Amino acid sequence: MDKNFSLGDRLRYIRFSKGLSQEEIALRAEITTAYYGLVERNKKNPTVKILEKICCALGIELSDFFAHIQTETKEYDDLTMQIISQLNGASNETKKAILNIIKQILKLQNYEL
Repeated sequence: MDKNFSLGDRLRYIRFSKGLSQEEIALRAEITTAYYGLVERNKKNPTVKILEKICCALGIELSDFFAHIQTETKEYDDLTMQIISQLNGASNETKKAILNIIKQILKLQNYEL
């Protein structure tokens, strides 16, 4: 089990990956946006019932929320999550094209150094 599990980071990761705002999640979960923001920043610990409502708002099961502990090894920073969220819903063809563009940009940057 990951000793550094962060409930807030996990929520943020899922929310970004689905392209949702804190306001959308809070509205769907019937909690305040301020409270949800505190949970996501690890300032408040929700009850299991509230976490279940948040998971429902995210479109996942509570068990799926914790399933990543054994499979995921890395969380991403906010900027990386924003990049990922922009690709949400894009076709594999589009994703491959964007990946090739990113690789070319990185090659150019390394070449200029």
